[in-house]
Amino acid sequence: MRKTLKTLLTLLIPVLIYGCAAPPLPDLVWPEPPEPPRVKYIRDYRSTADFASTSVATAILLGGEGGSPLRKPMGVFTDNSGKIYVTDTAAADVFILDTVNKKGTTLAGLGTKLFYKPIGVTTDAGGRIFVADSQTDKVAVLDPQGQLISYLNPDAPFKGPTGIAADSVHKKLYVTDTQTHDIRVFDLESLKQIKTMGKRGREEGEFNYPSHIAVDNKGNLYVVDTMNGRIQIFDSEGKFVKAFGKFGDAPGLFARPKGIGVDSEGHIYVVDAAFNNVQVFDDDGNILLAFSSYGSDRGKMILPAGMAIDKDDYIYVVDSWNRRVEVFEYLGEKHKARQSASKDTKK
Repeated sequence: MRKTLKTLLTLLIPVLIYGCAAPPLPDLVWPEPPEPPRVKYIRDYRSTADFASTSVATAILLGGEGGSPLRKPMGVFTDNSGKIYVTDTAAADVFILDTVNKKGTTLAGLGTKLFYKPIGVTTDAGGRIFVADSQTDKVAVLDPQGQLISYLNPDAPFKGPTGIAADSVHKKLYVTDTQTHDIRVFDLESLKQIKTMGKRGREEGEFNYPSHIAVDNKGNLYVVDTMNGRIQIFDSEGKFVKAFGKFGDAPGLFARPKGIGVDSEGHIYVVDAAFNNVQVFDDDGNILLAFSSYGSDRGKMILPAGMAIDKDDYIYVVDSWNRRVEVFEYLGEKHKARQSASKDTKK
């Protein structure tokens, strides 16, 4: 039996690898030619098995590693070591995809089964992991190995923590509490609450069901003020800087704003779950570009949610309905530097 199976593998693997190989797909970029491309689709992640070493052919014939598939991904964060953290509300878990060491796992797989509806996730410079659970109304603090250290202890109980972002330079941790319409600010070292930003309202610095947040490389805080249909920006001290956006169905307006991120050049990216795209703005809130659209093909999305941008200007968007995280690249100065370095290496 073993000899027969080995013979079959010998005969079929070349067929599977070469005979069924599809031609390379063309680049998918925005805007479309003849305009210069600014954003490029790279790939997607769907499971902890995306890094499995088993070949396609062997997996088909012998059964490969199935891994843990994403079921209803919601939030995403990328750290400086190449790890992608994805919250999944249906799996009640947090996925950890290590793109450097080519392996994937989950917090439950590491023995940490604490969550019911994890929404936001982030890490600090020391590798601690922070997870906001909107069902238990808690924010867990875990060590870099994924083991529980403690829970945040806010001045008033959380009633729906969602977005979370760490500013390791200014030693601050921000947590959005959607149901109390405010943002709790914690000292990143002591984990004690410093202050509360905002209350329910429509004025500057007030919120109506705020959700996703992001911090840029200067410490500015960007808040998706969901039911006010706008983005609010604050400096590292919590002072209001500006706001932009309103409800509508034209480019530059919002219908269901979700995730938010900022690239190294200061462009602001906002996911919209109704438009099924990502809109890109300058730092004054002027629309520059929108990319993606409704669908399940590569580069498209249905009910997108959280997003993150890493230090190299790769853009990660949770495509919730399609159960994946899609990766795009901003073709800016960092992309040009990588291309230049690659050319120098080949000389």
